Amino acid sequence: MARDYDLAIVGGGILGAWTLYLAQQRFPHWRIGLIERFRIGDGATAHSAGVLVATGSTSRERRLAEFSAERYRQIRQSLELRTTAADVFWVTEAAHEHDLRQMAVDFTIDVERLSPHVLRDRLTAPLELGATEILLRGGSAVAHDPGAIARGLIGASMRSPQVTCVEGAGVRGLDIGAAGVALRLDDGSAMRSARVVVAAGPWLAGEPFAALSPTRSLRIKKVVALHVDLIPPPDAAAVFFPQSDAYLMPMPARNQWLFSFRADEWDCLPFKHALEISAHDRQIAMRIIERYQPGASRACRGGRVFCDAYTPNGEPIVERVPDAPVVVAGGGSGAGFRLSPGLADEALRCLDA
Repeated sequence: MARDYDLAIVGGGILGAWTLYLAQQRFPHWRIGLIERFRIGDGATAHSAGVLVATGSTSRERRLAEFSAERYRQIRQSLELRTTAADVFWVTEAAHEHDLRQMAVDFTIDVERLSPHVLRDRLTAPLELGATEILLRGGSAVAHDPGAIARGLIGASMRSPQVTCVEGAGVRGLDIGAAGVALRLDDGSAMRSARVVVAAGPWLAGEPFAALSPTRSLRIKKVVALHVDLIPPPDAAAVFFPQSDAYLMPMPARNQWLFSFRADEWDCLPFKHALEISAHDRQIAMRIIERYQPGASRACRGGRVFCDAYTPNGEPIVERVPDAPVVVAGGGSGAGFRLSPGLADEALRCLDA
């Protein structure tokens, strides 16, 4: 069994969903097929913290972040998104203040340096700073449900009879020929497509995608966030710690806080049964929490864990496979949700070029 498509998208996570949504809007006459080896919106997307603040450490990342933030705003009403927003405060080394300001995309960071006392009623424990650290205010953090967004985008796209979705069948091989690409699926079926976008998240580093040249530098790293079982006050604030690559985000609908931090376990297998929050992960988190909010670590209970594909420089990839109508998009390095609309846009432009 085989069907012909103008575009095949491999991966039904947030990046694949945005690629489908933008492609269907721009090319409504295209026949588009999306393939997901599990269920749409599952995998790394379902475990993502979904916290959106438009920042970027390079000009490309800032461009991607600006495009993405605007697209998330555009779909908020049509998809009836339920979100949580909080004012953002930044704890940074004074020597890095300029760099922090450069990262801000659609907001500015106030010039005034603040005392931790201003957060006395907006956190559940007092905030303490190091001797060389400062507290600044700027921007708003919005928490989304990435899995629900992915399903919503795919559902909206599938209102078109030109769009089909295959769940529960992974891609076993890609046969590239003069007329396009034949995708062989686990269930024995095949899809022929004039062009392909591979947006398989942490599965990019595995077969059959590992042979594609843009994926060879990718490594898979664990991504962890802990839940802090303390009820956020009505005007709770989010606190970001750039040098620690961590943040504390209020989740009032859950009566919790989310503490995201940088785990250091590499070369993970992207399967739920192979991933868990280890004692080492908790130890890393506790050191950061106790440094800034002594005693708060006692309220940490449970959390979420999965993994993501990382590039050597931390900047996502969108690259065309040499001599083939195939684009590989991913390597979000923990920022896949935040940048996915921009990456999807780049992938479609790369195919067009």
